[in-house]
Amino acid sequence: MHFPKQAILRKGLAVLISAYIVTVQPTMVWAETLPAVQEAVIVPKLDRLEFLSGLDYKYIDSRKIQGVTGQKTNISLRLFDEGNALFTGNVYGYMGNAKQTVYYPITGSQGNYTIQNVVLDEPGEYSLVIWDSAGSLASGIIDVSGAVSTVSGNLSLNTNGVVNVQLSDAEGNPLGRQTVTIDGTEVGAGVSNYTTLYDGTFSFRLTPTDYGEVKIILGGHIIGTVGVLQGYTHKERIGSDALDNAGLSVEVAQKGWPASPYVILTRDDDFADAMTAVPLSKKYDAPILMTATHQIERKVLQEMRDLQVGTVLIVGGEGAISGQIEQQLLDAGLKTERIAGSDRYETAVRIAEKLGASETLYLAYGQGEADALAVSPFAARQGSPILLTDQAAFSEITRQKIEELEPKKIVILGGTGVVSTDIENQLRAKYNVERWGGRDRYETEQIILENLLTQESPAYFTNSLVTQADVLNATPFGDALLAAALATRYNGFIVTLPPYIDSHSSFSLSSQPYSFLLQNKQYIKQGMVVGNSKAVSPVLEGNIERLLLH
Repeated sequence: MHFPKQAILRKGLAVLISAYIVTVQPTMVWAETLPAVQEAVIVPKLDRLEFLSGLDYKYIDSRKIQGVTGQKTNISLRLFDEGNALFTGNVYGYMGNAKQTVYYPITGSQGNYTIQNVVLDEPGEYSLVIWDSAGSLASGIIDVSGAVSTVSGNLSLNTNGVVNVQLSDAEGNPLGRQTVTIDGTEVGAGVSNYTTLYDGTFSFRLTPTDYGEVKIILGGHIIGTVGVLQGYTHKERIGSDALDNAGLSVEVAQKGWPASPYVILTRDDDFADAMTAVPLSKKYDAPILMTATHQIERKVLQEMRDLQVGTVLIVGGEGAISGQIEQQLLDAGLKTERIAGSDRYETAVRIAEKLGASETLYLAYGQGEADALAVSPFAARQGSPILLTDQAAFSEITRQKIEELEPKKIVILGGTGVVSTDIENQLRAKYNVERWGGRDRYETEQIILENLLTQESPAYFTNSLVTQADVLNATPFGDALLAAALATRYNGFIVTLPPYIDSHSSFSLSSQPYSFLLQNKQYIKQGMVVGNSKAVSPVLEGNIERLLLH
C-alpha cells in the first residue's frame, strides 16, 4: 500500500543525513569534547510498535487490532527502539488507506503512548504509521469492518411492536456496551438511544404511524433497517364465480392442495355428518369435496384425478353419500373408506376414533353446525375431537366415547340454550369443564377465538348460514366448512359473518364480528373471503378490509 506522506518523509530523511555527513564529518576528531553533539548522535531510533489494547477494538496480535467503522476509541500502544528498549521521545502519526488518511496527536512517555478519539469511517485495512523527530518509522495494521445487525420481530402500522437486535462485527463477535441510535422519524416514531448488553443485544419498542423504514445507527453509520409492514393484506376472494357448494369445494381444493393422496367427500346440502370432520382433514392433509347425494359431480371427480387421489374418505352413511357414488369411485380406480354411524352423533364418534387420544375434547350442539365449525381449525391443530349432543341429553354413544377418552378438559361450545346446564353439571361431576358460550353464534365464535387465537394467523371470512334451518327451503352455505379445512392447512381461523348488509343490518361497532376484529387486529395480517357475493357481499368485504387496514 502506498502512502505519499511516508515516501516524502523517507526522502527528506535521506537528504538530511547526506548533508549531515558532508558538514559534520571533518570535525569528528574533536566531537568527543562537545557533549551536546555527543548526545545528539546517540539518540535511540524508533523501531517498532506493539498494540496494548483498543478498548472497543479487538486485539489480534502485537501488530494488528480490529474494530468497527464509526466507533470512537482510544488506542494504547507501546513503542520500542532499535535496542528493543522502550522508546522515549515525541512521536507523530497518521492512519491511512486508499480512501481516508487521518492525522492524530499521540501522547505519552516512557514507551507507553495513546492515540485518543480515533474514528475510522471507511471499512478496510488502515496502516498506522508513527515517526520520531529523526524520521525513524514504526507501523501496525488496523482492520476496520462494518457492524452487522441481526433483527427479529416486525413493525406494523399503528401497532405497538417489539424488535430484538443483535450487533456483531464481520466475524460474528458480539459488540457489547455500544450506544445505538434508533431513528424512527420516517415512520413518525422519533429518535431514541439504546446500549447493547455484553452479548451485543438490545430491544426497542415503538408504534409506527406511517410506512417507511426505521434506521439502526452505530457511530453515525446506518447498519440496518426495519421496514414498517402494511398491517393487513386482503387477498383475492376464493370462489367468486362458484355457483354451488360442489363448485366452491373444487375451487378451495385447488387453492390449498396441489396434490393429496386422500380426499374427504361429503354431501353438499346438509353438513350434519361433516361438521366434525375438519380435524380429519388435518390428520390426512386432505381437502373436503362436496357432491350431491346420488350422483357425483363431474368437476368433483376431475378434481380428484388432478389431486392424484388414492383414497376417498366418505363421511356419512348411504343416505348422505349413496352406494351408487361409492361404486362410481371404485370404477374410477379409487379406494374408498366410509366413516359413518347411524346418526350425526355416532358419525362424530367414528371420526373421533380416527383421531386418537387427546387431552381436550370439544362438545357442540348437534343441530347447529356454527359452533362446531368455529372451533374446528383449532381442534384440528390440537388433534382434538369434536363430539355432539342434543340440547337436554347425551346420546348414549357420545357418553360412552367421553368415558373412553377420559379427557383432561371438556369445553362446551355455546350457551345453555343449545347445551343445557344439566349436561354441564353431569360432566362437571367427573371432568374439568369449561363453557365457551354467548348469546348467539357470533358471540360464541368471538369467545372461542379469544380463548384460542394467540398468534398471527390468516383469517378466512365466510357466510354464517350453515344449517338448513338457517335458510329454510334453500341450500345452506358450505363455505364455513370448506374454509375451516383450508384454515387448518395454513394455521388460520374462520370468521363467520352475516351474509347481507343494508340499513337494517349494518356491520357496525355493535356487531360481534366487528368488535372482535377491531380488538384483535394485531393477530390478523392477512385475510380473504371464501364464497361468492351472495354468501358475503362486496360491501361487507370492503368494510372488513377498511377496518383491518387502519
